Formats: sequence, C-alpha cells, structure tokens
Amino acid sequence: IFPTPNSARHCPAIPAMVMGEIRTAETIQEQRRQQCQMSTLCVLGSSVLTTLIIMLAFPAKVVVPASEPAKPAAKPYPAACSAHTNCADQQGDCCPTNAGILMGCCSQINAETNLSPFHGMCYAPTPAKNVTTLPTDDYMAKWAQPLWGAGGSNRDDLNAIRQMGFRVLRVYGNDPRLSHVGFLNRCKALGLKVVVAFSDWPYTQDPDGMCATAPPYSCFAEVRQQFSAMLANGFVWRDMKNGGEAQYHPAIEAIILINEPELKITYQGQIAKESLSKGYYTKVLLSALDGALSAESDLKLAGPKPPFTVVHSFSTCESCISSVAGNKAGEVPVGNHAALGFFYDFVLGALKPELFDYKPQHDLKEALQNRWALGFNTQDTSDVICSQVLEPLKDTPLSGLPIWAGEYKAWYQSMPESKVKDFKQDFATVTSWLGQSGSCDGKGAPITGVSLFEFQVSYFKGPGDHQMTFGIYELGSTQLGSTAKAEETKWQDFPVWCRRQRRNNDGDSWAQAAAEVMGGTVLDDSKCPKDAENAAVAEELAVQV
Repeated sequence: IFPTPNSARHCPAIPAMVMGEIRTAETIQEQRRQQCQMSTLCVLGSSVLTTLIIMLAFPAKVVVPASEPAKPAAKPYPAACSAHTNCADQQGDCCPTNAGILMGCCSQINAETNLSPFHGMCYAPTPAKNVTTLPTDDYMAKWAQPLWGAGGSNRDDLNAIRQMGFRVLRVYGNDPRLSHVGFLNRCKALGLKVVVAFSDWPYTQDPDGMCATAPPYSCFAEVRQQFSAMLANGFVWRDMKNGGEAQYHPAIEAIILINEPELKITYQGQIAKESLSKGYYTKVLLSALDGALSAESDLKLAGPKPPFTVVHSFSTCESCISSVAGNKAGEVPVGNHAALGFFYDFVLGALKPELFDYKPQHDLKEALQNRWALGFNTQDTSDVICSQVLEPLKDTPLSGLPIWAGEYKAWYQSMPESKVKDFKQDFATVTSWLGQSGSCDGKGAPITGVSLFEFQVSYFKGPGDHQMTFGIYELGSTQLGSTAKAEETKWQDFPVWCRRQRRNNDGDSWAQAAAEVMGGTVLDDSKCPKDAENAAVAEELAVQV
C-alpha cells in the first residue's frame, strides 16, 4: 500500500543548507509536507536534482565505514559454443541459443554477487488483531517506531529478533516519501541487516503508471523514479569525512524489485496466460532492474552494492517461454518444477534481452553475474524444496547463481495441533545447508539464505489460505502504547500490544524452537497475558477453514 490519493506532487524544494546550517532529512521531509499538505498535486518529487539536494543533507548518525575494495567482477558469461568445453564441437551460440535455450552442455554461470549466507526473519508487524486494511504498511517509517524501537514503551521487536540469533530481516511495505534512516540505523546498531523491497505501487497501483498491466510492459521510468526516492530517504548516505561519497546504508543486505510478479502482472486484466506465455512479466523485471541501475548511476554510488532479487511463488510455469523453448532440468522441462521456469525466463532475458523485446540501457548480463540472487517463497518442507527446486537446479547453468528462500515455513507444521518438534527439525535441516557447497544431502544446488515466515501473526489477512497460522509470535492483551499519528496513517494511531510466543496445543513454542536452532534465546513474555477472546475467534476461524 503506497501513497494515499491526496498525496502531493512536485513540492517546492527545501534547500539543504541555510545560513551554514545543514538540515536533516527529517527536517526537510517535514517542511516539504507542510508546504504540500494542501496541494493535490504533490507526490514523489522526482527530479534527480531534488534527490541530490536531499542526499547532501543526510545526517551522519552512524559512522559510515570507508569504502571496501570492490570484489573482482565475474568474467562475462560467453554465449558462444566454443567457449564452453562440453559445447566446443558445436557452432554459433549455445548459452543461450538464439531460440532461447541454455543447452545442457553450457557451463555453470559464474557469479560474484556480494551476498553472504544468512538466516532471516520475515517482518511485517501490522498493529491489528482483526481483518483490516491500514492506510500504510511501511513499518520502517518513524510512525511505526513504537513497534521496533528501544526504550520507554517501545516494544523493541528488532532486539527480540536479534536475540533469537537471526542476522537478517525481510521487510515488505515501502513508501519512498518516508524516511527510513531511523529503522536502518537501529538495525545497524543491533548487527541486523535488511532485505528491503519495492511496493507494488509503480507496477500495478499507480493510476498514472501501472507499467505491469499493459503494453509496452516497460517499468524503467517508474522504477528509476521510485528507487531514486528510496535511495534519498535512507537507503544511501554520504560520509562527508571521506570525500562525501554516496554509499549504500551498511544495513541493507539486498533489494527485492517485486514479490511474486507472476501473480500480479496482467494482460487485459488477467494474471498468467499471455503475461507469462508472451514473456511480458519478464520484460517488466528486466526493465525494473534496468531502471534501478539507472537510479544508482544518477547518484554515482561508491562502495559495495547489495544484490537485487525477485522472489517468485512456489508455482510451476509450463507456459513460460523458457519451458516452451525446450529448456530442461535433467530430462524434465524447467516449467514443470516450482519456480524454475521463472528463474530461467529472467536469466535468459538478462543474457539475451532481445528474446523479450527489451533494449536495456545497462549491461544486464553483468548485473546478473554480479548483482543478482534467485528467490522463491514456499509453504513446504525441506524435502519438497529439494525435489522441486534445489535438486533439479543442481546440474543446470543456473546453479552458480545465489539462491534464497524469501519465505519459508510449512503451513502444515504451523497449525495448533502441529508438533513443534517437526518444524524445528525441518528448520534445522534447511539452515544446515547455508554456506555449504550443496544441499539436500549433496544432491541439490547450494542455497545462500532462508527467511523464516513470519515474526508476527498476520491477523489482518484473515484465516483464508492458512494466513494466520505462520506467525511465531501473537499479540497479547496488554497495550504498551500507540503508534504515532502521521499523514501516512491518515492521522490515526494504532495500539501497540505486547508480544507473546505462539504455542501449539501442547504448549510448545515455535519461537523457542527457532531460537534453539539459531543458538539464540527468546525474551520473557510472562508479563504479556494471552488475548483469550482473540485466540478463541482465531481458533474458530481456523476450524472453519
């Protein structure tokens, strides 16, 4: 959920320095809102000049480390058959062919992506115990600080996650108008890193854009504009003590361009079908990456750069262009395996953009090899992940690229009657693969990261499709305080309830099990009484489902 309809567009610029006083990003943001509050024309302030002015005003709240030496770039992956040992007896291009096939003789795609093995937690702490829609879902913004901040009546979710042993957060909502400096600084102080994400706004919701819903299916301009604002509002800062170079905030681990695009990108109002079979969704992804790279170039970013990723659903795609063209994992078409058809479509597009009728402004092959991670969500256990994704992927050229599970937790290990020990054993299995040369007892491709789904019960989604069964924490009956009233919340505040471990019918805690796997601890929740009324409603709804 992105800007409200009355958001302003083209606000007057506020100077970053007046009478020698450097203004903070928060001060500039507040003054711009005050000037624009009465205008219906105000929204992102899209000019690169405005972005650069805001960038110069960033406060040095945390010492920015000196630029690390850049990793050597991966050697460009060659298309010619002659460059691949097992294809050397063939002529022309094999990797891929002009028909869009990565032949079985192709070597593994070599990658130098800056991504270390990690255990993550999916974090979306919606302050509601009922089915509802909030005006915003950007919980990195200052209005939500009582949920994740430290001290006073703040609930300090971030510290709880770090104490459990997790190193990375995956977050969802993102309003580019809002500052995320405080959230990222808090994560940095705790030793947490963050996988940030684009909202769906530029793709399917912006009434002036919706670039993923109709031809030409190019999201270059929309993503470039949105990402420029995201960078300006906390994702990038300048260290004036080291030459004023613009660098990524050190708490950022990776950037999700879009979540499950195959379930959102439409053709004539319908998902799947032509949007998949004609490759329109892939063109959206290629152009989005291209636009994001342009936003980076506009700011001349220095230092290490986090990878981009797209997180796909755990779905097959027999109509995907890569599968129809004849790409196979072993003897099976890639589209017959969960997520593999989507992976192959994007990789083919990055290697040969003309296959998807796209002319990039940047070298997408270089980005694939140095700035990309394959991603998938799953509600299944390790054995299914092995059979559907990691084992089929192992002997394909794509096995050299980093891959991560953006959401992991089996719904059938998350029900009140489920045995927590089964979840614990499976989670331990998945985490044991991270950083290893393979997975699935040596039969699967390496996996770089996994993000446990999810920290808090998503009451706001309702019980359909088991959506209220995944959270390892639930909200109790004691109100600690309230979130801040802000324009983005339509000047509403929301209760901040205490947090307690969610337990099964035997009294066993999923949070405790996860912490034990991670070698961490869970914080005491004895002072957070169970919300009996809410629990009864949730249980009744679960039975109905």
